Amino acid sequence: MNILTLTGVRGGGGTTTVAGMLGDALRALGQRVLLVDLNPSDLLRLHFDVAHGDEHGWVAAGFPFEWRRQAFELAPGLMLVPFGRAAIEDAGVSPLLHGDDFWVRALPGLAGDFDWVLFDCPSHPGRSAPALRFHSTLDVLIARPDIAAHVLLAQMGLDATSHLLINDYDPSRPLERAIVRDWRHHYGARLLPQVICREECLHEALACKQPITRYQPDAAASRAARAIAQWCVSPF
Repeated sequence: MNILTLTGVRGGGGTTTVAGMLGDALRALGQRVLLVDLNPSDLLRLHFDVAHGDEHGWVAAGFPFEWRRQAFELAPGLMLVPFGRAAIEDAGVSPLLHGDDFWVRALPGLAGDFDWVLFDCPSHPGRSAPALRFHSTLDVLIARPDIAAHVLLAQMGLDATSHLLINDYDPSRPLERAIVRDWRHHYGARLLPQVICREECLHEALACKQPITRYQPDAAASRAARAIAQWCVSPF
């Protein structure tokens, strides 16, 4: 079983969108995929038409082995476990929950059922989910090529075992091109070979409650997701 941890260099970088479309792309390659949302914002569910007010989510599970009661089968070979924000709001439970510990304890029971487990982790600061990242097959930071992300990435550095994925890139903007050149120079092979360019259809897909890979399979972002999925299942 492979574990993929996805973390935004900062909030609003599109990590949840990437998690949804990459999970769907891996499923299309015949992989058995579990998507897990570790963010209290609980937005990953919206990419798969699961109502935000629905109380299902791993935070509603009393113990790690009970997560399956909170999961949704989105398609054969693709499951989603939302965060469960509604359950927290109704019960008055603190949102400062230890998803890292919960899922590390749940991992041994997942290996027989899934080829990939994708964790949509909270963004920086704090470099969350350290235990999950320690267990991960692939740890990926996701960044838009803007000045804020550029500065934050320079401050935090890129761990020796981590990779960087460039998302929401507009190659028509000189500043973004310059940042991407700098990242390629500094991070070399740890930069994923495929970037995801800015497209309006990505926003349209979320409005239609679908990952872009289903909403518009021929979009550039869909092709990028498939290329990244293929890279994941190949030796890297």
